[in-house]
Amino acid sequence: MANTTFTGAVRSENGFKVVSKNATTGAYTDVASIASTGIVTNKYVKHVGFATGVTVNTTAGDSPAIGEFTQPANTIITNIKIFCVTAPVIGTGDIGYEVGTSSSGAQIVAAVTDQILDGGTTVVVGNVTLPSLVTQTESGTTAPASVQYASAERTIYCNITNTVDATTAGSFTFIIEYVQVA
Repeated sequence: MANTTFTGAVRSENGFKVVSKNATTGAYTDVASIASTGIVTNKYVKHVGFATGVTVNTTAGDSPAIGEFTQPANTIITNIKIFCVTAPVIGTGDIGYEVGTSSSGAQIVAAVTDQILDGGTTVVVGNVTLPSLVTQTESGTTAPASVQYASAERTIYCNITNTVDATTAGSFTFIIEYVQVA
């Protein structure tokens, strides 16, 4: 196979494959594949998804714009970060979060009411919050499936909560890292 250098875009309607060739047998093995959808389809490749535009409510409570992320089938969420895109301004109070499989659920990341802001009035643009993922029972008589694993495609809901009214809603992006396992 020849090496080719392109100066323009390379296009394919059926995806791309990166292969390695066995020096002895000449057999090719797929190393990575990019499907026609643009998603790398090999196991254990890190992917990143986003839930954008999640805002602080003008009255205390859940975000009026709960973010949604579609978790692909056969993937495990490995990390979540919350990035402040636009600074919210509230009366002295708390801003927190929860991530779950229902609109105000906390199955994937437990609700923490004051980790983004604890007794303050604003969050600076560029602030990054590192929530902890919920862990399942690990030494029981039956080990359950992890809540971060999805055998079928599902919607993940990302919520910002606040304990006092906001004068400026602000905006957050949830950055979700996951790996494909099958």
